[in-house]
Amino acid sequence: MSEKDLQKEILDLKAQVKKLQKNNLGLVFEDKPEDVVTDCQENIPVLKEVKTKRIISDEQNPNNLLIEGDNYHSLSVLNYTHRKKIDLIYIDPPYNTGASVWKYNNDYVDKEDAYRHSKWLSLMRHRLNIAKELLKDDGFFVCAIDHNELFTLGVLLDKIFGEENRLGVVSVVHQARGRWMDKNFSASNEFMLVYSKTKGTNIRNIVIDPEKKEKFVLQDEKGLYYLKNYIAIQGGGGGVTRKDKPNFWYPIYVSKDLKKVSLEKKDGYEKVLPITDSGRELTWITISETFLERFNDGEVEIKREKGKIVIYRKFREQQIITTHWVDSRYNATSHGTLLLEKILGKNIFDYPKSLYLLVDILKLTTKEDATVLDFFAGSGTTGHAV
Repeated sequence: MSEKDLQKEILDLKAQVKKLQKNNLGLVFEDKPEDVVTDCQENIPVLKEVKTKRIISDEQNPNNLLIEGDNYHSLSVLNYTHRKKIDLIYIDPPYNTGASVWKYNNDYVDKEDAYRHSKWLSLMRHRLNIAKELLKDDGFFVCAIDHNELFTLGVLLDKIFGEENRLGVVSVVHQARGRWMDKNFSASNEFMLVYSKTKGTNIRNIVIDPEKKEKFVLQDEKGLYYLKNYIAIQGGGGGVTRKDKPNFWYPIYVSKDLKKVSLEKKDGYEKVLPITDSGRELTWITISETFLERFNDGEVEIKREKGKIVIYRKFREQQIITTHWVDSRYNATSHGTLLLEKILGKNIFDYPKSLYLLVDILKLTTKEDATVLDFFAGSGTTGHAV
């Protein structure tokens, strides 16, 4: 090839790159080979049970499995036995901070490695592509990460799971006082990326705050609830007045046994209006048609208290789950490092997660009969939480 042809080819390549940069937003990295991935293309890994290490406290309880080995091997095997059977995958992978604490392709990766990010992204991509196939269609994927790879991991996960399936990026305060050795900003939080396998799958509508949970002391076949007056009473003694919402002011007629209602006057039925004990004319919380629907659905409870009929709605277990988790239960030192030291007698694992962080993730994404996978198991906090 002549120098002139070479220069022309370089200009053409530059033009193609410029066009790609203009029209596309994505993640570009040099895919690095990995021995274990290449090996699995020719050889099928096999798991062998070590019966001498079995821990059985009750034969009636289901088995929990701990697989020792390369997690790519393990994921490959699980795709034969657990494909589309996992409800939740939670992982806390190496954060690629530049410290030589994890191996890649039999070589240490450190901050001087020119391909540090590419090697990390390759390692993650190889495993995430297989892991996705293990999830049920209504399953969830949750990944812990810090700022070092937050942006690259987010783009990678968007590509694998779909941006439309990204349910949230949660900031978890694991050390409120920050790390003393950090320069500039002292890190006090990490991040949690939450994805669903398919669009339309949502986290469970439950309460994870222990104090709020204490309110929900009643239960029926639908779940936990507490009773709240059907009158639109607000905090501080205020409320929505009859004048404000006249359509929400209407009489409700209640039978003597409190089991039937009518919006029209009936013999033997008692008339009830949204009037407080002090005589204030407020409103009901819904229009009349909605009240009837809720009553017929079992979402209304009627009682006689001090000779007066009181109408309640069943306030179902629910909590607004924010994207900032600041509860002291998520402190990784108190409920991670020190907890493990108490169990194991000394500090063996670096930076374990808070047990209660994992417990709350499980509550939001699984039910009691769920199957959970953690293929960066580390100190075993996920298993402890389960």
